[in-house]
Amino acid sequence: MPDHEKIQAALLDSAKDYSHRFGDVVAFLEGSGWKRRIKGSHHIFTRPGVPFLLNLQPEKNGKAKGYQIRQVRQVIGRLKS
Repeated sequence: MPDHEKIQAALLDSAKDYSHRFGDVVAFLEGSGWKRRIKGSHHIFTRPGVPFLLNLQPEKNGKAKGYQIRQVRQVIGRLKS
């Protein structure tokens, strides 16, 4: 599995929105302090001190959905500023 910095760099590259493995995205978020709970196919991530959540679902092929990767990228940008 790629390391944390490589996953983050790939998540910040909008050209790769549809090529991320769902497991890598989950590992990145959990490694960044997000807590995951699962309800059906929904993986809901929360983080103390952050007033919003991330709701991700895997595609049938094990990839993450492109629009959800864009949401993750937006959250990363908000937290860095």
